[in-house]
Amino acid sequence: MNPSSPPTTDHNDSHHLFEDPRHRKFSFVWLLTLLGPFVLSAGLLILLYVTHGWAYVKNLLLTALAVFFFFGRFVILGGEAGGMDEATRFFTSGELALLVFYMDTMVACLLAFHIGFVFRLPYLGAKLRLLMDDGKFILAANPWMKRATFLGIVAFVTSPLAATGSVGGSIFGRLLGMSRLGTFLGAVTGSAIGCSIMYFGAALINRYLDRDNPWLTIAGILFVALVILLLNHRYRSMKAEWYANQDKNKKN
Repeated sequence: MNPSSPPTTDHNDSHHLFEDPRHRKFSFVWLLTLLGPFVLSAGLLILLYVTHGWAYVKNLLLTALAVFFFFGRFVILGGEAGGMDEATRFFTSGELALLVFYMDTMVACLLAFHIGFVFRLPYLGAKLRLLMDDGKFILAANPWMKRATFLGIVAFVTSPLAATGSVGGSIFGRLLGMSRLGTFLGAVTGSAIGCSIMYFGAALINRYLDRDNPWLTIAGILFVALVILLLNHRYRSMKAEWYANQDKNKKN
């Protein structure tokens, strides 16, 4: 086994781990949890367009993409304290915290109830399988999470690593054997705690640092990006080392 590679998994059958034969398709709950996040998000964007204009909505969508693909909840640290002209300012820390929490909630709703279906999708399915391997590693390296169940998934989602968050948390909850509702509530609780920590951290930054200094802003963005990269590098190194030790123990 290559120590840097995740454990082998039958990718064709991985979605069966998350499917419940008792869950009836096209029931009210099935449709609500599948279509609800998309309908609600579209409605909110239309409302924000009417009340705040296209510039606000465009900035919001670009920020959401940055949150989803790189910064995660670290983006909250870059929020303004408020009080600037709405047309020119960046989002406040409170708005960013609300945005991240909303995104986590919608993703958790979709995946906690429909992850077996998403596993079948060509591109997303492959990405989710990688996160499933991450969940297995964290669960094996931290057996207390399996005993704690709900608290385990809360701690998992609260962690700022890229492998965690509501996407990884939804997979992690099902690996723990939790119900769809329990997985959803655990992911939402973990997101609320994680966003709150970042929000109060942003409050300290806004209190003691000069936001009007552009060099300070650039340095802050670079610092956060570096922290994210270092955290993920450290996580991958720990994962590779753990698998190497497991492989060594099997040979012995």
